[in-house]
Amino acid sequence: MTVRLEIRPDVEANLAAQARARGVPLDAYLTSVIEDLARTEPARPASPQDLRATLDKLAELGRDLPPLPSDALTRESIYRDRG
Repeated sequence: MTVRLEIRPDVEANLAAQARARGVPLDAYLTSVIEDLARTEPARPASPQDLRATLDKLAELGRDLPPLPSDALTRESIYRDRG
């Protein structure tokens, strides 16, 4: 299959440099990159259950943290170094 792409010059230069660093022609490098991407499983969106499990893990990690002092989030404490 032949595909024609219009690529910005800076992107083309970057890709060409990556191909040179690997010692392969640009077209061979692009083919391998595209084939690798095609083999990769697409990321599935997180389900509400997955999100809840992640948030529960984060909450568990924070259980042993000491509470913030009451003045920790005042305007004065946040901008203390700005005079």
